[in-house]
Order: sequence, then C-alpha cells, then structure tokens
Amino acid sequence: MKRIVFAAVLLAAVIVFNFFCLFTIAKIRNESVQKLDLLYSYVRYDDREKTALECEKFTEYWFSEHRILSQMVRHDFLDQITVAVSGFVPLAEFDETAELASEINRCKILIEEMWDSERPILRNIL
Repeated sequence: MKRIVFAAVLLAAVIVFNFFCLFTIAKIRNESVQKLDLLYSYVRYDDREKTALECEKFTEYWFSEHRILSQMVRHDFLDQITVAVSGFVPLAEFDETAELASEINRCKILIEEMWDSERPILRNIL
C-alpha cells in the first residue's frame, strides 16, 4: 500500500511541476511577444533613439529569461532566438530598420514555435 501512495504522490508532484513549467513558459512567451510588438512599432515609426533603447532593454530581458528557459525548453529554439536578439542593438544603432524588423518578426515566430512545441497536445506527444 505504501508503494501505491508513494507512486500517487510522485505522479502528483510531476504533474504539478509540469504545469508550473508550462505556466512559466507561457508567461515569458506573452511578455516577450508584447515587448517585441512594442519594439516593432518603434522600428516602424522610425523612432531611432527609442528603438535603440528598447533593443537594449529587450536584450537584457531575454538574457535574464534565457537562464530560466534553458532548464525547460529545447536549446535549438533558444539558440536561434538568442542569435537574433544579439543582433538587435547593432542593427538599431546602424539604422538597419528593414533587417531589424525582419529579426524581430523572426524572434516572434521562433517564440511561438517554442511555445507550440512545449504544449501538451497530441501532436507533440506522439
């Protein structure tokens, strides 16, 4: 009987931990997409100073969240996003708005793909 209770407690702990990880990934995804949308609006309306400032802020934000995500998410998505984010500041400083806008959209797509790959849906389980 003790084994059954232990197995049930262990199963409950795994389920709670997985929901916590899923909630954390969803929170980071929502915040990141929101920040990228704001950054894209600065790029689109050609506000160079705010764009450079927001690029620096987002880069700092991403590297702080990267440490958390690297414990929960496959690294291929994280590496691609990190490479794109590391180019934000130089692109903003040298006024490469088209390429910066492209990298912002690429990051958003990669973040959405990361979220989609971590969701507990049948396609991801099989």
